[in-house]
Parts: sequence; C-alpha cells; structure tokens
Amino acid sequence: MAIYLLDTNHASKLMAGEEPISSHVAGQSQIGDQFCISVTVLAELFFAAYASRKCEHNLSKIDDLLARVRLLGFSRVAAREYGRVKAELKAKGRPIPGTDAQIAAVARLHGLTVLTADRHFSFISGLEVANWLGAGERDGGGTGATKG
Repeated sequence: MAIYLLDTNHASKLMAGEEPISSHVAGQSQIGDQFCISVTVLAELFFAAYASRKCEHNLSKIDDLLARVRLLGFSRVAAREYGRVKAELKAKGRPIPGTDAQIAAVARLHGLTVLTADRHFSFISGLEVANWLGAGERDGGGTGATKG
C-alpha cells in the first residue's frame, strides 16, 4: 500500500475529473493506496475557489475531494521540517515557494510520495515525487518517482 500527497495541481485536476489522474487514482484506491492533501493545498484550493467565477460550484468540488482524501495538518513538527527543507534548498541555491516547501515538509515528515507537476520538488533530498498528469508519466506504487 502506498500513500500519496496531492500537490495543488494534481488535486485541482482530480477535482475537475480530468484524465489520466482520475482513473489512475480510482484504480490505485481499489488496490488500497491512500491519498492525502495538506492544509496548505486546501488553502490554495479555497483561494482558487473564492477567486473564481464559479465559487459555489468549486467549493462543492472541494467538499467532494475532502470526502475522498485525508487532510494532513501543518504542525509544530512540520514547521521544523519546513525550516530544514528551506535551509537545505537555500544551501543548494535552489529556493522554492514557501507553500511548496510546506507541502514538501509534510510529505517528507510522513514519508509520502508527492504527486506534482512542479519539477522543483525533485530538488528536495529524501522526497519521492511523481507526476500523474501526463500519460507517459503516471505509474502506480511510486514507480517512475524520483527521490531528491
């Protein structure tokens, strides 16, 4: 069984029912894999909903997503891991947005694979990443994932 943390780009495509992620998540769920989002991703989804022309529709989609995934908080321990992630990336000369560092910290803390289309997650040591948005890049069980 694998546990995946959806980045905002994957969560939004899943909420929209887009392929290939929708069928892939359904298939992986059937074999016992689990999916999560962090509170940081949830905040980004809420921002997108409130900034959209279809606010109520998008808020409903967020509720639907929350019924399908586990929500992971950003705790004191995650904040410490965030500090490590940001410091490591600064030392490498590869800074990333703070929200993505929060997502990475939660994933690394819990040993989760991040499903993302953002290449900069691959710069983070000890973090497994995969992209299920492209037909040639999706695969189960973390196959094809990279570890920074």
